[in-house]
Amino acid sequence: MQPRILAILIACSIALAVAIPALAEPGTDAGLQQLVADAAKYESGQSAEPIQKIEQLLRDAVGKPALKAELEAAMVKLVAPTSTFEARRFACQILAVVGTDASLPALAELLNNDDTAGIACLALSTRRSPKIHETLRNALTSAHGRRQLQIVGALGNHQDPDSVKTLAALAHDADAAVAETAIIALSKIGTPAAHEAIHALRKEAKPAQAWAVTEATQRMAEQLAAAGDRKAAAAIYTELLDSKSPNNVRRGALAALLRLDADGGQQRILDTLSGRDPVLVPVAIARITALKSKGASKTFAALLPKRPPCEQVWMVEALAGRADADARAAIRALVSAPDAGVRHAATLAVGKLEDGSVVPLLVKTMAGAKSPEEFLDLEIALTGLRGGAATDQALVAALKQCSTEVKLRLFSILARRGARIAVPVLLAETKGSDLATVRAAFQSLGKLAAAEDLPALLERLTSATPAEARAEAQFAAARAMAKVADVSCRSQSVREALAKMDDLEGRCALLRLLPNAPDAAALAALESARKATEPQVRDAAVRALAAWPDASGWNALIAVLQQPESGAHRALAIRALVRLAGDQNAKPDAALMARYRQLLAAAQGDGDLKLILGALAGAAHPEALQLALPLLSSAGVRAEAELAVKKIAASIRTQHPKAAQDALKQLNAAKPK
Repeated sequence: MQPRILAILIACSIALAVAIPALAEPGTDAGLQQLVADAAKYESGQSAEPIQKIEQLLRDAVGKPALKAELEAAMVKLVAPTSTFEARRFACQILAVVGTDASLPALAELLNNDDTAGIACLALSTRRSPKIHETLRNALTSAHGRRQLQIVGALGNHQDPDSVKTLAALAHDADAAVAETAIIALSKIGTPAAHEAIHALRKEAKPAQAWAVTEATQRMAEQLAAAGDRKAAAAIYTELLDSKSPNNVRRGALAALLRLDADGGQQRILDTLSGRDPVLVPVAIARITALKSKGASKTFAALLPKRPPCEQVWMVEALAGRADADARAAIRALVSAPDAGVRHAATLAVGKLEDGSVVPLLVKTMAGAKSPEEFLDLEIALTGLRGGAATDQALVAALKQCSTEVKLRLFSILARRGARIAVPVLLAETKGSDLATVRAAFQSLGKLAAAEDLPALLERLTSATPAEARAEAQFAAARAMAKVADVSCRSQSVREALAKMDDLEGRCALLRLLPNAPDAAALAALESARKATEPQVRDAAVRALAAWPDASGWNALIAVLQQPESGAHRALAIRALVRLAGDQNAKPDAALMARYRQLLAAAQGDGDLKLILGALAGAAHPEALQLALPLLSSAGVRAEAELAVKKIAASIRTQHPKAAQDALKQLNAAKPK
């Protein structure tokens, strides 16, 4: 059985009985006897049925004292030496739940055996009674080695006050493991007598016992503090604070003393900072956050400039946890500190604590930033500022008085904050002469613009926008279009702008947007544009058709394929058609097969055939096999055709077994000899 079984079984003892039909036979005396006999032979890897039935009895015994007593008696029989070790361990797990003092004689026998002492201690671990303590003490008198360690540990866990004298003697045992286990057990008992024994061990100061005595001393101090004897606890922690103690012990002692101090540790923190002990200073600074004094932030803020940079970083974090006005003011003052680490800590803290009132400070600091890391810190801080729309407005106001480099970063920050209030300003910035600014403004508009901003974006896209910024402008317009729920409204907005547009580049830009509004009117506009007199417009129309998202564009693309203006247009058309056909493979029908036939008829060369076969392989339709099979005879695409036949046959073999089987026969017959 796994150790976790014990936890499960204990939980069962306090849970409601599970609604499973009762196991009547095992619940009788005869049934239990048979279960015990079967379980006694249990070994790992064998059938666990008898074990599982006993577990069910344990669940059924909840709230049934008589059945519980029967089960305890049965488990006492199961711990007999004639049972396997696995069975005895399982019985001890059950006794940990249902055991009473009645099972102590049987468990006492287990305690006297090196192999079973551990499982006996397990059975006794969940109850406290004078008789259990007595049983453990009696077993300890003759115990040695591992058994002795297990029983000593159990006495400590049981917090048996009557074992203090014995344990104190064992704390001087020549066996280091026994001595250390006894010392830890004394610390768990925690009575005045146990504390006296630990005090005596501390005075002896034997190096071999140092760690155990120290741990016991710490636990003793915790017990005294929990009992309300703060003075005695503080005296112990003060001794542990001595520089001869291990560093981890000293840090723990200081932390405890700070909690015990009447002023929350404020004076002790000041004293520690004055002493500049590198081991203790971080602990002292960390405590600043928890101080209750209203003037604590002001007191420690005054010390900030005098501390070394590493301590300033810690104090910034501690003061940020206080987050009062004095703490925030002290942190703001360090945003421009000489040390990079301090600036980093202060800047990030400001971003979490402050609102739009610090925008001028952070923007000014950004103007003087010298490294990518500092720019990133400031961007994170500005993005995270509290204050919502008021902070967004402060950021927009800052755009008027900053350099181009800072302005571009503020555009990005506004976009990350979702600051819709910035849209009018960003639209105005797209009319500027600086290309980098125009592009950055469009990029931010792509994230911020909503459906109502589409007309303005279309106007900016088709106006005197620099050619180098058209891609960003088109992206922004496309994002705004996506937020217009009605496709026909999207289409109408673009077509109306197109009707008013005389500029050649503007017309082409608008045509490229029409696949984002794929209705019949948009498709008609593209087909009309494909007949325009200007080559640039015709090219833009074909490229937009090649990006059409659904099968409604099929006929228009077939027309391009059959009468292409250039090789590039033909390539665009066939790739788009293959994509559209492949998109319909999820629901293959006769219409789709007709489209694949069209493609195969229009194919020119092996390159086209390979593209088509790649899509056709995903069509789970018997007719798809008939389209692929003839291509097995074409050396240039034989491999692709063979793969397509195999995939199609595999996908239809359940619904069309004969067609699949015939196709595979033809495939094998067509293989080169």
